[in-house]
Amino acid sequence: MFSVGQTVYHRTGKHSGTVLECDGDTTYLVQANGVEIDFPTRDLTATPPATKTGPAPASATPSRVLTINDITPEHRKVLAVIPPRTLQSVASLFERRPKAGRFSALDVAQKLNYIAEVTAVPYRTMKEFSDRPGDMGLMMARGLAISLGSAL
Repeated sequence: MFSVGQTVYHRTGKHSGTVLECDGDTTYLVQANGVEIDFPTRDLTATPPATKTGPAPASATPSRVLTINDITPEHRKVLAVIPPRTLQSVASLFERRPKAGRFSALDVAQKLNYIAEVTAVPYRTMKEFSDRPGDMGLMMARGLAISLGSAL
């Protein structure tokens, strides 16, 4: 059994998080991006999984920035389902920056890149949750709250 607040890792090494609750054979976690997930307790460990080359440092994760050439109709659909209040907050943050101009003047790639930056939700996650805009909005709210707090 794990303790609430303890960091645990899935045995595949693909998921990790902080324990929120243990209920019977199920452990509920919150991942670094704010998404809550659950796993059978037997599939989790308190020890980070080892790889042949060792764990990759956080800075080794490549940052993916969209360009206008990357944009497809699917990108436009994802942008269209981002909750309006989230877009308003993101636009407000963008326009507070010196010499930033209007958020509405940005192209789709620039908007998605900025949204990913201030909400800490990468485009892939936005795409994955595009059929559940409420869940996407909740994920984005955490990063957005941090960005709004630092902007004040």
